[in-house]
Amino acid sequence: MPELSTLERLEYTLDEYEHLLRTLLEDGVSFVDFGRPLDRDEVILRHDVDLSPELALRMARLEAALDISSTYCVLVTTPIYNLLEVDRSKALAEIQALGHDVAVHFNTHHYWDDRPSDDELRTQVRAECDVLGTILNRHVDVVSFHRPPEWVLDVDFDGFENTYQPAYFSEINYRSDSSQKWRAEPPFPEGRPERMQLLVHPGLWGESPRRMADIVTEIATRQRAHVDSYLDGLGV
Repeated sequence: MPELSTLERLEYTLDEYEHLLRTLLEDGVSFVDFGRPLDRDEVILRHDVDLSPELALRMARLEAALDISSTYCVLVTTPIYNLLEVDRSKALAEIQALGHDVAVHFNTHHYWDDRPSDDELRTQVRAECDVLGTILNRHVDVVSFHRPPEWVLDVDFDGFENTYQPAYFSEINYRSDSSQKWRAEPPFPEGRPERMQLLVHPGLWGESPRRMADIVTEIATRQRAHVDSYLDGLGV
C-alpha cells in the first residue's frame, strides 16, 4: 500500500475511498469526534450530505466495518431530500446505530443574504438542531455550515459546536474533497498532517467514476421524476 504522501489523484470511487481510509489506519491515525481539541495522529472525519443520504449510508457501513466513527451532517432545508421520508429517516437511524454521529448541515443562504445577528443565527440553528433531534430522538449540537460564508469561519458560537471553529479549522490542518478537487491533486500532497479535519461529501463518490456534471444531472432527473409522480397522483 502506498505512503499517504504518494497517493495519486482519485476518481471518486468507493473502492478508492476505502483504500484511503485503510491507508490512514495503517499510518497510525485515530478517528475521533467533535467535542475537544485534537491530539497528535488524530483525525475528525466529517461528511456534508449535500446530495445523497443513500451514499452517506453506504459510506457509514464501510467505515463501521473498519471500526471508524465519523460525523454525518444533513440538511434540514433542501429540495434534494426530505428527512421525514421513511427511507431517509431509516437511513439516519442506521447511520447512528453504526456508531456515527449525525449533525446539522446548516444553510445560512436559505435564510439570509447578509450576516444576521448572533442571536438570529443562534435561534435558527437551534431550531434546526431541535428538528433533527426530534427525528433522531436525542440532543444535537454539532453544526457544519453549507457553503460557509466568511463570517462563520474561525468563530466560536454560543449554543452549538461549529465545525469551523478554530480548534477544528485554523488550529489544525483542514482537507476537503469539495468539487472533486482530488481529481486534480492528491488528498495529501505534502504528506499526512499530524492533526486534521477531513471533509468528504458522500454524493461525489460512487461505484464507478462520475463527473460532477453527471452527478448533478442524475439527481435533477430523479427529483423531477419524484415530483411528477406526486403530481400525477393528484389526477390533474
